[in-house]
Amino acid sequence: MDSSQTIREQLRKRRRRKFWHMVRLLVSTAILAVTCTYVWRYVHNPAFAFGNVSIHGSSQLTEAEVISLAGCGQEPLNLFNASSGRLREALLHDVRFKNAEVAYRFPATLQVSVEERQPALYVANSYHSYLKVDYNGVVLSVTTTIPDAKAPVLAGIKCGNLYLGDKVANAGVLQILQFLQQLTPEALQRIGEIAVDDKQDVKLQLSGSFPVRLGRVQEVSQKASVFMTVFNEIKDKNIKAEYIDLTFGKPYIKLLPK
Repeated sequence: MDSSQTIREQLRKRRRRKFWHMVRLLVSTAILAVTCTYVWRYVHNPAFAFGNVSIHGSSQLTEAEVISLAGCGQEPLNLFNASSGRLREALLHDVRFKNAEVAYRFPATLQVSVEERQPALYVANSYHSYLKVDYNGVVLSVTTTIPDAKAPVLAGIKCGNLYLGDKVANAGVLQILQFLQQLTPEALQRIGEIAVDDKQDVKLQLSGSFPVRLGRVQEVSQKASVFMTVFNEIKDKNIKAEYIDLTFGKPYIKLLPK
């Protein structure tokens, strides 16, 4: 066998090795692609359960709601199908919540933190209904009656025809809400009713106690500090008074006649 034949044989063997190497590479790639496709479909199957939900700051939001809003459909949770951005956007458009944050926590937890809107007032609406509004004036619910005592009732002002999620535009109501924002939880719990008369003067009724006159509704938000000073002075004292007047700079207590 001469050298030229040996070289040709070596070239043929090398070409065969390259061919079979390419065949094996293509087959391996195809198997890997099929496997990856199968695994992708398996882990994205809605019935595939993976991960858990952790909810902070809310007694209203349920795990089932979180799973649905995240794009997973019904339970169980599948983190591979969950969208934190979609969930956060949905929660921010939910009238129940003021703020919302969504994050993934190791190893497989979808953590949801929300800040609920707190009821501040019940205000009369058109069509013989009442609005429950938060401290920013956002309508939390519309009811035909006042269902609970979670917030004081505002009498003497109507807000027109508003719906769930709308924001109150009445200047007087917004002034009263600003006033309430500055009070302590203890003081808020003692307020039973707030009334605005025909002269646009505000009177606040403390539960189990006497009324407090706050002056014009246009200026009531400025009376929060002096109200809290007076409230802290009298809250634990058995003062028999007809009313307290905070209309002017110096508080005035009208005592009951002996």
